Amino acid sequence: MAPQLSSPLSFTHSLSLSEFATPLKEYLDQHPEYDGIAGGALVFDSQNRLLIMQRAAHDSMPNLWEIPGGAIDITDDSILHGIGREVFEEAGLRVSALSRLIGPGDGHAVFISSTKKLKICKFTFEVEVESTDVVTLDPNEHQDYLWVTVEDCLNHRLERDGAVVEFKFTRPAQEATILEGFRLRMEAESGVDQWRKTINGHEKGDNIYDFL
Repeated sequence: MAPQLSSPLSFTHSLSLSEFATPLKEYLDQHPEYDGIAGGALVFDSQNRLLIMQRAAHDSMPNLWEIPGGAIDITDDSILHGIGREVFEEAGLRVSALSRLIGPGDGHAVFISSTKKLKICKFTFEVEVESTDVVTLDPNEHQDYLWVTVEDCLNHRLERDGAVVEFKFTRPAQEATILEGFRLRMEAESGVDQWRKTINGHEKGDNIYDFL
């Protein structure tokens, strides 16, 4: 069962995200080209590791890995509130701040839903949470989680408790967005040269958007 909120969501957001501080219906009225909106969250810990979660074996895209996120609901106070709700329901973490939109290009990842064939636009945000100490999964959706570095993501593996864990992301766009999140953080903290040094020699190289 998904963790249940015991108190209303309370968070701050940067001014650059003001357009998303609006209810879903209002946003869709202004963007009739979309049938729905989905959201994702990049959650980093104090060691600059990212939270990724493995989808349940009985769900769609079984055993693949992704960041927290999902559909924004009509009942959410805003798109940003929908992000906060999804992070809590899927990981048990309370969002305290949303800092920026993350994604290749302009941050709009558009796809057609597999069931109802709706045109969905997905936005991914870098968020801060009150604490990363305890992650609580909803077993209906996810069966495992990892805190990964950019090197782990480039190699699609890491060592945990003496064993190697290999992982594959749900979609190329998911992986590209994750790498973009790491790039922005690394360039802000250490400069462009450090990012280039990190990806040097990896198959994706500088062309991390080529597989969108």
